[in-house]
Amino acid sequence: MSAEINAQMSSSSFLVPHTYPGRLITAEGLDGSGKSTQLQLLSYWLQAEGYEVLITEWTPSKLIRRALKAGKKQGYMDPMLLSILHGADLAELYERDIVPALQRGAIVLADRYMYTAFARDAARGLSPSWVRSLYRFSVQPDVVFYLHISPEEAVRRRLTLQQQQQGQLGDSRSEKNSKSGKKDKEHKQNRKLGKEQSPYSQATIGTPSPQLTQEALESFRNFEIKMYSEYQQMQKEFGFTVIEGNQSIEQVQALLRRAVGRLLLG
Repeated sequence: MSAEINAQMSSSSFLVPHTYPGRLITAEGLDGSGKSTQLQLLSYWLQAEGYEVLITEWTPSKLIRRALKAGKKQGYMDPMLLSILHGADLAELYERDIVPALQRGAIVLADRYMYTAFARDAARGLSPSWVRSLYRFSVQPDVVFYLHISPEEAVRRRLTLQQQQQGQLGDSRSEKNSKSGKKDKEHKQNRKLGKEQSPYSQATIGTPSPQLTQEALESFRNFEIKMYSEYQQMQKEFGFTVIEGNQSIEQVQALLRRAVGRLLLG
């Protein structure tokens, strides 16, 4: 695996290797490949070893969320405009969080980086060269781990997550109903005392992912197939370090720690 990491240093010709004292480690892969879980476990290990660690997640900022929401209301958003918005979003994350951490000598664990945009935007029909030019502001990571799973596995995991969330929602409703008598009594008492309480103030479950209809699930599958094709091509172009995501969490984590340990020693 060390040879694969060295290959990454000589590839990605349009990217500039950074000279910061820190390390930039990125994880890529299809939805459900385990990136977030593995980076969180990796951060625990690195912190125990005495390193400062920052995990970054490429999630839309408030400004970008508003723009995306407005586009959805119109029923369509131009893929190029969407790409520019996402590029601006990563640029903000890059300048605000990633660069300062690298300058401090921290290890940055990026849950998705520009390679996600390369795959996603190409899957939407945009020119790969145009998309790559949009992200020239970013530096080359020290290593890119590609957690490889098939599109079929991504769909299976998405369905499993959806079923788990539906089960949690059902359990929450049952518990809520069983306590409804007690809550009604408390509610009446609070009203007498002038203390109106929100029905969501004691919620115990987070906001679930959107539930996919059969049609939406098929659309998700088709898009993951396109993303997969792009990732497979980038694997060769950028020299990704490939780790099979169908292994157990413990096996994947052991491989990541071994590779990162060698990177830090080098």
